[in-house]
Amino acid sequence: MPWSDPARRFEPAEDVQLRAELRDLLGLGPVMTSSVSEPTAELNALADDLRREAQHRSRTERKRPTWGLMAAAALPLLATLAGLGTWGFQQKNRADDLAAQAHRQEQELTRLAATHASEVARERQAKEQVQQQLQLASRKGNRKAEPYLVIPVEKPLRVMGDDYQRVKQKPQ
Repeated sequence: MPWSDPARRFEPAEDVQLRAELRDLLGLGPVMTSSVSEPTAELNALADDLRREAQHRSRTERKRPTWGLMAAAALPLLATLAGLGTWGFQQKNRADDLAAQAHRQEQELTRLAATHASEVARERQAKEQVQQQLQLASRKGNRKAEPYLVIPVEKPLRVMGDDYQRVKQKPQ
């Protein structure tokens, strides 16, 4: 595209900026639009290079690295997983403590049951020994020498009827 082409008025801002930078680098300064002279071969080559660079820039998008976006998206997930891991570890410790406490209580109850069973067995043995002694004593017939569990009472021969009152009358 030659310099004097009227289609240059509608070119993108990137192309204009690129051309201005190239002019400054070459030390040409601003181009005079009033001079309508035929461009040289050098200027045509420079214009073609600029056009190619502008087309190249407009065709290619600026691609962001996907690993950065993936890392940014993964951070909340990683934080959530770390929080869940910590919570799970605390719950495991709590469950272990409760299991140990239940095991200790079960051992204590087993010990108490064994102690109670041994006491009951001793009492039963003591009762059996007393019963055996009483049976031996009753077989011997020596009642005065052996202690009794029940004090014998002499029963009266007949019931006296004078010491009671009738509350209700008999129906007639």
